[in-house]
Amino acid sequence: MAPGRRGNAHAYRFALLGGLSFGYDVALVGGILPTLEKTLALSAAARGVVVASAKLGGALGAFVGAALMRSHGRGRSASAMTLACSACGSAATWASAEAGDATGMALGRVALGVGVGGVAVIAPAYCGETSEVGARGSVGACFELSVCAGMALANALTWFSPQKTLGLVLFSPAVLGFWSAIVFAMSVESPRWLFRRGDENGARDALRATGADAATVEEEIGEILAEERALGIGFDGGAGDDAGFWRSFVESTVGGVREAMSGDERRAVRLALAMAVLNQMCASTSVINYGSSVFRRLANDASASNGDMDVYNMYTGVIILCKTVGVAASIAMVDSVGRRPLLLFGSAASGFGLCVACFGYAAKSVGWTLFGLCAFILAFSSSFASVFWVLVSELFSMRAKSSAIALVTATLFASGALSDLIFPSMISTIGAGTFVVYAIVCFASTTFVYLYIPETARKPLKEIQSAMKSGLSGYAEIHASSEHEDRGTRVELAVTRDTNGGYNSAESVG
Repeated sequence: MAPGRRGNAHAYRFALLGGLSFGYDVALVGGILPTLEKTLALSAAARGVVVASAKLGGALGAFVGAALMRSHGRGRSASAMTLACSACGSAATWASAEAGDATGMALGRVALGVGVGGVAVIAPAYCGETSEVGARGSVGACFELSVCAGMALANALTWFSPQKTLGLVLFSPAVLGFWSAIVFAMSVESPRWLFRRGDENGARDALRATGADAATVEEEIGEILAEERALGIGFDGGAGDDAGFWRSFVESTVGGVREAMSGDERRAVRLALAMAVLNQMCASTSVINYGSSVFRRLANDASASNGDMDVYNMYTGVIILCKTVGVAASIAMVDSVGRRPLLLFGSAASGFGLCVACFGYAAKSVGWTLFGLCAFILAFSSSFASVFWVLVSELFSMRAKSSAIALVTATLFASGALSDLIFPSMISTIGAGTFVVYAIVCFASTTFVYLYIPETARKPLKEIQSAMKSGLSGYAEIHASSEHEDRGTRVELAVTRDTNGGYNSAESVG
């Protein structure tokens, strides 16, 4: 490791395990949905509820995760939520399948979703706080890559006699959750969280655990304090993060809404909320969750055997493979090419892919439909899918991070749940037109990014967050500076060591 630098292995590990659990738990139902339809006698409406229930749980889990990570730290919170929710959710879904209880199945998936939502909040926050500036993009993209890996694993388990292995498949999230919980619990805690709680020595120890040398530790401690002061947070010995869980839960639930309405970072929150809606309302996960059902309907095969369903699940597996390739490509490009170019190109290309899928579905061509959906998911995953989580980790200061990310992530899951609920009905009623509707959402995303999302690659968090507060347009450039512009007042920060080894900040206003 080069002098003055530290490793990012801890951040990559957290992102990989968090994303793996996320993707596996959410996508597991897609491959076994035809089997569940028979086992639980699901109607079309009930099918939508069972699929969407995990994301509804994710919306609640986002607020729970935000409160826990504020009061108990990142690693321990992710560990507790993953272990508890995967165990309870797996047991409930398995028991419900045995009893033929559709309501219990939906509630079990809600429990799984709570854990997924919590990790979806905690992992991006942790990765943004603990990885180096030049690696933030690739670390964030790794989270989405591991989501793909989880989806692929869940899909592969349904290729072979899903009806015979249904109980094993439904209980499998508990096994993955157990090992993920161990890794989360052993992770290095976020130095920023420790510092805000007044544990300066703990923050130094955490930085040293990442491989940072003494000079780098002192430099980063100084930068943390400078960023806190520059954004108007102040350092008061950690009072802001010493609240208990219930107080943190209320503040995380209400705080995000308050920040979006009238807070200093309302513009960043509103942009992230819009990105969350656009991320999910283009059917980015619905085409995977309902992939086998779409191809079965396209083939006009309402009474497919288990063997036939394996083929349809494999078609979905091809789509997931394309998603994985796209995310892998974004890891290589998100820091070098930049966030904004990927978002612009990817959203436009996603729309064209859905147009091809529309043509294929209208022509009753499995090949063209599969090609269009693969093109869509490849473009989407190389842009919006991974860049969204990178931006979420960058846009908010420590003051607003837990509540803002909770609201944004809850909106993401709620939008995904809505898409999952309406997708089956849209396919049944307007057929190929479904893909046109979602293509319009993709093209709207292109316009939105061009107008409002600036480039954040290789920019310090302080400068990104300051630019958000200043109302910088999407096509303007964030300029790195040692000065912070806030409401027309220029504040220059000088951070100095005091005689006790702590830090003082002096502000000069001009």
